[in-house]
Amino acid sequence: MSLTREQNELLCRIENGAPMGQMLRNNFWFPVALSQKLVADGAPLKVRLLGEDFVAFRSTDGRLGFFDEKCPHRGASLLLARNEDNALRCIYHGWKYSVTGEVVEVPTEPVNAAAFCKKVPLNHYSVREAAGVVWVWIGKGQPKPFPEFEFNSLPDDQVYVSKQLVNCNWVQDVEGGMDSAHVGILHQAWIQQARLGATTDDMAPVYDFDETAGGYRYAAIRNAAGGKKHLRINEYVLPWYSFICPDENNEGDRLTIMSTPIDDENTFHWLVRYNPHRPLSPSLQNPAENPDDFPPGTGGAANRWGQDRGMMMRGHFSGFGHLNTEDFAACESQGAIADRSKEFLNSGDLAVVRLRRLLLDLVREHQATEGNSSGFPHDSMDYHRVRAHVDTVKDESVWKSIR
Repeated sequence: MSLTREQNELLCRIENGAPMGQMLRNNFWFPVALSQKLVADGAPLKVRLLGEDFVAFRSTDGRLGFFDEKCPHRGASLLLARNEDNALRCIYHGWKYSVTGEVVEVPTEPVNAAAFCKKVPLNHYSVREAAGVVWVWIGKGQPKPFPEFEFNSLPDDQVYVSKQLVNCNWVQDVEGGMDSAHVGILHQAWIQQARLGATTDDMAPVYDFDETAGGYRYAAIRNAAGGKKHLRINEYVLPWYSFICPDENNEGDRLTIMSTPIDDENTFHWLVRYNPHRPLSPSLQNPAENPDDFPPGTGGAANRWGQDRGMMMRGHFSGFGHLNTEDFAACESQGAIADRSKEFLNSGDLAVVRLRRLLLDLVREHQATEGNSSGFPHDSMDYHRVRAHVDTVKDESVWKSIR
């Protein structure tokens, strides 16, 4: 499904009250920062979501606060604020905001300051921590159910999270996570290290789909030795979660990609490496020297994202020094916002086509009901059951029973 330009705008734009941005805001929790970046009484952290700026901080007693960046008084940045006594104090005029979102001091108000404090319109938001990640709800009313994926309740040695800024629209990043057809091609130089050998035996997987409450599962079916079929069973959960199967067997480490929309042209790409059975093994994704910048940025279009043509001459397929850099370069090279009206798609793109349709269905439902519904089954969604799988079987028709 190539899109019209109008459909593409509806799908991608999330700033300035755009319909997709409003739907996301009022339906989903956002992963926004690594927990380790927030230190008690430390510097507030700037967070940008949907083209708007916020501050996150950890209070004296360890709780998390999340406010609009601008002080409601005169608009000075609360990134400059003092973080003390379980509150942020704006350094411009000393107004003080508790971690729970209450205005507790206005030193410049001489008459009945306590009553005045109650009138100050401070925007503060619900915050959670899980899997070493700070999550926030910035929507209206009571938060929707938190996404209790199984990685959110694992011990520290069974989950590892890192992130990187990707300079393109968030939908491109989601599409990359659900595109199984590129694995054996773009990443072929890493096949042995990443234990993805079966993906190069058949470069043209056949997709079979199974609708789920919050998205879909699919089997990317490849021909394997001995007349068998190799199955990579991945799962997409709206709006930005891609669950990627283990490398070789179902006891192996799994990967979830999350794509946080910063603004129309920038995205945080999250890698959640986890194992529900045992401690993680070292891999290309963990541990990272700096999990807040992983893999380290290598530039952009001006230097071909650090591509080494000499490596390519010596036999390396892509010329990039890390598997994930290959993904980032391919994603960003499509443009800040890919023009999907010019695409010429094939059968290898069916998973991408399907996620686009689901996202467009959500935002249209949100528009049609004036924001009262998106059609996402919040109350019946079983997040903990979501899990990707890998297998090699004689009869691929059994894949839907593999969980």
